[in-house]
Amino acid sequence: MADTVLIIGGSGFIGTHLTKQLVERGDRVINYDMRPWGLQLEWLIAPYKGSVAFEQGGIESWPQLMAAIKKHKPNKIAHLAAPIDLLSLNRNPKMAFDVMVVGTINVLEACRLSDIERLVFFSSIGVLPAIQYQPIDANHPVLMADQGPGSGAYGAAKVAGEAFCWTYHGSYGLDFVIIRPSAAYGFYTTNPTIFINTMVDAAVRGEPVHFTSGREFPRDYTHVHDIAGIAAAALNVPPDRLKHRVFYAATGQKLVTAGQVADIIREFIPTAQIEIDSGLSEQDKLGIKYRGVHDMKPVEEQLGYRVKFSDIREGIKEYIETTQRYYASTR
Repeated sequence: MADTVLIIGGSGFIGTHLTKQLVERGDRVINYDMRPWGLQLEWLIAPYKGSVAFEQGGIESWPQLMAAIKKHKPNKIAHLAAPIDLLSLNRNPKMAFDVMVVGTINVLEACRLSDIERLVFFSSIGVLPAIQYQPIDANHPVLMADQGPGSGAYGAAKVAGEAFCWTYHGSYGLDFVIIRPSAAYGFYTTNPTIFINTMVDAAVRGEPVHFTSGREFPRDYTHVHDIAGIAAAALNVPPDRLKHRVFYAATGQKLVTAGQVADIIREFIPTAQIEIDSGLSEQDKLGIKYRGVHDMKPVEEQLGYRVKFSDIREGIKEYIETTQRYYASTR
């Protein structure tokens, strides 16, 4: 039976790909976001927009959120909305609280009052402190005696969101699943801090690009198709299959550096002019501590999802090809 899914943050990068996958499997989707799709994601979602309703609003606005839920009567919700500028949030942590913590409590309260069957809450690997062991499982500590979330205010707000999911589960029986994505890439991410999107876009356009730091920075780059696929599986998995409520959206493979990503892009586009220097930026210094290899067995065993782009070369190839199709369509 098809679901009606409210995607909070559906105009964003991951939200758009999740929308696409849900429509493809026959679900009805409502995109609740502050703004409609940008130019590139508008192109990607165009074949599916006839099956998607758009409601403009923010999670900080209780009246707007409840109006959208009452109008469309979703039975499931995926909550992806959050600012992702870590440095700005660290300079203004109250923004993280006002938007991410208060907004998430609004979503949880809306779920409680509207009898939502399943909430999928997007958290982050940024909730982790310095890695204590690998592979990293969902029991890895988050708050420790000597440190907390490595991503600062952003991670703290995500920890609060996770904690309140558990509170609503314990107090009201809310059925939820938490997803912690790692370094999402693919068409069309605009996050400049992970390098790959800037590299691919410049290479396809035939333009040079130069980064002044980051060559050795390692990540578990995870294709957006797999992050959306894990979320789609989490929306549908029967509760009795869930031994856990927290899952990583990653590949589980050895980490890949930004320098290696540049080399792979050059394999597919030999004319690519990519320079990336050594050293760590201020944001890199925040993020490097919580990067590691993730345990993906629970995703396979409980959610029934197997990562498609575990080989980053295949993921980058797909990303390049989609970007090439986009630019060809705009000529």
